Amino acid sequence: MEPAEKEVAVGEYKVNYASLGNGEPLILLHGSESKESWRVWEPLLPLGDTYRVIAPDLLGYGRSSKPLETPDHRSQAHMLKDLADRLGVQRTAMLGGGWGGQVAIEFALEWPDSVSSLVLVASAYDTEQLPRLKKLRKPTLIIYAEDDMVTQLKAGYLLRDAIGTSRLEVLEPVARDPRYDFRMSHRLQKFRGPQVLQLARSFLSRPSAMVAEPPELENELRGQALRKEDEKDGAIWKKS
Repeated sequence: MEPAEKEVAVGEYKVNYASLGNGEPLILLHGSESKESWRVWEPLLPLGDTYRVIAPDLLGYGRSSKPLETPDHRSQAHMLKDLADRLGVQRTAMLGGGWGGQVAIEFALEWPDSVSSLVLVASAYDTEQLPRLKKLRKPTLIIYAEDDMVTQLKAGYLLRDAIGTSRLEVLEPVARDPRYDFRMSHRLQKFRGPQVLQLARSFLSRPSAMVAEPPELENELRGQALRKEDEKDGAIWKKS
């Protein structure tokens, strides 16, 4: 299914976005590299068979307005809230990669009632956000590559510890694939698209059931899809 690409006025700006699907809303937010746009999410567009996927070009990127100075993550979050209001989205899941993850975090902190769950892929963050995240009780899936030198794995652990209702997925080293190197590791939606798609789909189907394992009992997942195993004490999510 090819997404529909549209443009809408948001305040003084024009925001370009792609959309497809008719289910519960899911907003996808790209990162900060100069040529990024909503198209970085093409490997995850099959989510449109279940969700109403909305993938905007953030301000300064793609076909959206390009101010002289690119708005920071706070301003981008405010733009997204206005965009969501314009599109009639009252509550949404959010999936952000790199800087887009930082924007998603800010959105969730500012308007927690408007967010159902978060998926953070090699997410950036602001140190000012970390203490605030302890109050964010949203199911969150955090995905990092083991060998990422741009958004390093230690950031994934910091985010996991800051968000009590979260789960960390660590994918295998990207640099083991001769086509890629560690500089590409944070572009997981491209270089690990099938894995990210599977993890996101599994998580978004039942987010509250897949988070908040006690850290002392948690074996860090190594890029394996989560699966449900029935046990006497109930359903427990384990790595396959």
